[in-house]
Amino acid sequence: MALAFFISIFFSCNNKQPFVPDYEIGEGIIIGMEKCKTDPSQNAWLIHIPGPNPFNKTYGDDITFNGTAYKNVVKTLSLPDSAKVPGKKYSFEFYIDENSSDAQCNVVNPTVLNIAKIRIKNLNRTSN
Repeated sequence: MALAFFISIFFSCNNKQPFVPDYEIGEGIIIGMEKCKTDPSQNAWLIHIPGPNPFNKTYGDDITFNGTAYKNVVKTLSLPDSAKVPGKKYSFEFYIDENSSDAQCNVVNPTVLNIAKIRIKNLNRTSN
């Protein structure tokens, strides 16, 4: 009886494809905020995702921000307020936001970067 149970489990699971999420996964460090809008809540935040992630992917573009060079930087408007602290490290689940456009800036001397954008699904704080 037990043998039949294990055989049925084996054959029912044998043809299943591995789970492939519809989102991306990465670990990154918050590096700062763009300066474009007079209302800071409307500015994008920059995240350094050095990668590669568990699927051997890298994300983002190379930039210089506040005099420091970074590789694999993305930006997002969906960073929770609690995570808006430069230097903090997080594990991210996110979607690549391919159809978004940069907003018109309304500050003097804006700091806007034309880099990849993401939309955060979930994040968890990790140790630095």
